[in-house]
Amino acid sequence: MDPLMRLIQDHEKVSEYLDNLKEILSFIHDEEAWSKIKPIENFFKRKIVDHFKFEENKIFPTCLLNLATPESVKLILELQREHGVILTKLADFLRITSKNIGPPDKETMEELNLKGREIIDILLIHASKEDDKLIPIVEKNKHIFNK
Repeated sequence: MDPLMRLIQDHEKVSEYLDNLKEILSFIHDEEAWSKIKPIENFFKRKIVDHFKFEENKIFPTCLLNLATPESVKLILELQREHGVILTKLADFLRITSKNIGPPDKETMEELNLKGREIIDILLIHASKEDDKLIPIVEKNKHIFNK
């Protein structure tokens, strides 16, 4: 798939899903909310981690190699730093979910809720930055991905 189209589609899917996750996390205090944690965990593993790998392996290196302006380098370094922060917070969330087989106690559910909301808030800000700054650069220079 064309890298630009994949980037745009990934962002649309992630933004839509994050909106749904915020609603789910508001109910995470009930016991049946635990059943919704696994889909969230799977989403984080499949969509977020895969999307970051795609950007780190395909988008960022191609931009740096072909469009290295002070602004683009600064933007990509900032986005990579944010990837690291998000992945660290995500690892904390996944550490908690992976060690609980059944519904965790109230304290753990509150911790998951807090961590989940924090991840979602950071992801929304990050995705918005990519939508506003990275995607226009990639759109304007999509020819560099066809080399």
